[in-house]
Amino acid sequence: MSIPALPDGIVIRDATQSDAAPLKPVIRLADPDNPDGSWRALPSVIDQSLDPERLTHVRVVEEASSGALVGGMLALPATWAFTHPMLMGSPNVHIIAGLVACLDSLAVVDQWRGKGVARALVAEAERSVGWSPAGKVGAAVLYVTHEPELTNFYAGLGFTLSPDGIGIPTPAGYICHGPIKGFRFSVKPLRTGIQMQPAPTPYGRQLVIHGILPLPAP
Repeated sequence: MSIPALPDGIVIRDATQSDAAPLKPVIRLADPDNPDGSWRALPSVIDQSLDPERLTHVRVVEEASSGALVGGMLALPATWAFTHPMLMGSPNVHIIAGLVACLDSLAVVDQWRGKGVARALVAEAERSVGWSPAGKVGAAVLYVTHEPELTNFYAGLGFTLSPDGIGIPTPAGYICHGPIKGFRFSVKPLRTGIQMQPAPTPYGRQLVIHGILPLPAP
């Protein structure tokens, strides 16, 4: 996905530690009612984004004339993989965490909404997680947990809505991960060979994603 043209006077750049304080109220707009949202850990998340081995990406949208931050995005590896009961202690945990990326937070302040900034941030997230400057394989899919009213926004960018989260077939069985109650879960493949289709799993009718991990021939 190419990065859409931004409005004049707006730039997207990598976050630095000096951005942590001004970025916090912006990122909090993505989940304002969550007291434990990602905005609380911004300094450490930005630190991780500065390390190419960590597969964490933080971008800010800056108003060039004033230097004000008017948007931001956090894209992370699938951290839930490290506590998944089927993956704990398995070497596959790092593989899954790296191949399944999460658009964890995306926000744009009111006065810059409706101008293509959010679309540009999604495209930047796809570009960032889809390749690795450290020479590692990039993520195979990008998912986002979002409010129901954003379903059409993400569908228009090529994401597929999942009824009850995702299921990833592995040699040991399905690894399942679902959305938070009251939210929706949309997924986009980032490479060829990924196939997604709704199917029953032990945790509901999930979007089953084939092609992330190689499976033995039946």
